[in-house]
Amino acid sequence: MYKKYYKLKDKKFIIFLFCLCFLVYLSTYLGRLNYSASITAILHEGNFTKSQTGVIGTAFFLAYGIGQFISGFLGDKFSPKKLVFIGIFVSSITNLCMATINNYIAMTIFWSINGLFQSFIWSPMIRFVVDFLDDKIKSKACIYLNLSVPIGTILTYVMTASIIALINWKVVFIVSGFILLVISILWVIGYEIIEKNAKSYGIEYEKQIINTNKNSNDSNLFYVILSSGFTLLLFSLIVQGTLKDGVTNWVPVYINETYNLGSFISIVSTIIIPIFNVFGVYFASIINSKIKDEIKTSAIFFFICSICLTILFIFSGKNVYISLLMLGISTTTMMAVNTMLIGLLPTNFHKINKVSSISGILNSFVYIGSAISTYSIGIMSENIGWKNTILIWVILAIISCIICLAVLKKWKNYRLKNL
Repeated sequence: MYKKYYKLKDKKFIIFLFCLCFLVYLSTYLGRLNYSASITAILHEGNFTKSQTGVIGTAFFLAYGIGQFISGFLGDKFSPKKLVFIGIFVSSITNLCMATINNYIAMTIFWSINGLFQSFIWSPMIRFVVDFLDDKIKSKACIYLNLSVPIGTILTYVMTASIIALINWKVVFIVSGFILLVISILWVIGYEIIEKNAKSYGIEYEKQIINTNKNSNDSNLFYVILSSGFTLLLFSLIVQGTLKDGVTNWVPVYINETYNLGSFISIVSTIIIPIFNVFGVYFASIINSKIKDEIKTSAIFFFICSICLTILFIFSGKNVYISLLMLGISTTTMMAVNTMLIGLLPTNFHKINKVSSISGILNSFVYIGSAISTYSIGIMSENIGWKNTILIWVILAIISCIICLAVLKKWKNYRLKNL
């Protein structure tokens, strides 16, 4: 079957599309990481235990991971305009609600709702990019959209630290809620402008889409996962979520407990991590441009991560600067892996109309890792200490590197045959 597309050709509107998507995804981090950045201040009040704050963060990531399955499928069937708007709008409401409650169970419920609806944003947005940009531009756009993650993280930590220093952590959620509300309106307006321009002045073309009925193995989602080697790769994605989001969420607490720094200093000092992460996107792009294989590139970065975490294990508790440097580099390598496996890899499936579905599935496993680690890191650090927790991170990074190398041949064969 053939499907009609309208691609943007005006450079101004291509830039506008990228900026719109960048702004939208950046804003989601203001309404997502604000809780993680506030954990030290929340714990300081003494109303919650470390385990309880871990459960609240875990609830977000678990709901986000489950939601990715749903949003991935919905993203291939329904308009990204509606799905992304719903995601941002509900996230704004839940953030505003978080500022009004002190109950541990209520906060867990509302933060879970936030996670579920924020999952409606990334996968449909990737489909939006792929649908409106031609093949030469879409890959670059998907790679550099990942810059919104470290930049959004930096802004979140700066905003959170400043507001907590001047007022209190509850105001963080109020500010985030209103920002997201404004962004949800801008998304709808911007989407309609882009859609109108593409249909009126863009390039119209028809592209063959492989039959998506149940009997077609080429487009059956479970067949795709099995035959592409992604079954094993899913474990590496869980680890990537653990070492990117899980570790990042607990860095302020780790720095505070290991080096006896205050809440404000602990939060501010961890801004070095997302600053490093900005370079992860560039390094991923440079290396992949030479290797031209997202999974092989990911294997390289998992290996580098294992080395950095080993150095962190050796110097933990001895030197705060080396600890921050190694945390910065290791999470940067995971940002590079995220760019490859979540930002770029799903775009290979445009021919079989599975960009959003594949993106949703892969992303869901990343956030399963984020959910597990956000809770388990708190438990492990309390029971076996930070050094042994770091040692577990080292082992996970090594295993993930091996897995990426193991699935390379199967992925290459599948891509040559089907994509």
